[in-house]
Amino acid sequence: MVGMLDVLKDVTDRFGSKGIEYFLVGSMAAMYYGRPRFTQDIDLVVRIKAKQVVLFEKLFPLDQYYCPPDEVLKDEVSRKGSFNLIHQESGIKVDIVLDKETSFYASEFQRKKKVEVAPGIEIFIASPEDIILKKLDYYREGQSEKHLTDIREIIMGTQVDETYLREWASKLGLLKEWEKIDG
Repeated sequence: MVGMLDVLKDVTDRFGSKGIEYFLVGSMAAMYYGRPRFTQDIDLVVRIKAKQVVLFEKLFPLDQYYCPPDEVLKDEVSRKGSFNLIHQESGIKVDIVLDKETSFYASEFQRKKKVEVAPGIEIFIASPEDIILKKLDYYREGQSEKHLTDIREIIMGTQVDETYLREWASKLGLLKEWEKIDG
């Protein structure tokens, strides 16, 4: 049976084979730095240029992954949106969030690091600080306590750069949310 880590390794190996930059975010990244909890999908931030759309489709043939049609991919890449890949055998969903080309995304790509998430599975992952900032933003959007819980777990399990966190929380308008953790 194919599991989440198998799909994560397969997708990131495919990206790596073609030089497509990515890093893990979301619940799986929070679990790496904090504590395990249930999650239903894999979240990756990816840099895909318009000229890579055709290559991207070839990386994920329909018999292995559902990948949106060419027109949808081109539209999402041009507007810096997102789309899903779905592993056909397992039904596991991979959320692809495209690089927004902002100073924050540039910082995230610069700070990503390669880690071993399981024996034999090395991937790029966002820094704990960047995961916290994303979780603060998700909390602001939906007020879901699970994001604050994830942040507290990350802080308990990992040393974080509070100067970086405060600086970006201020730039991103997340100081009020950060105070719920730091206050």
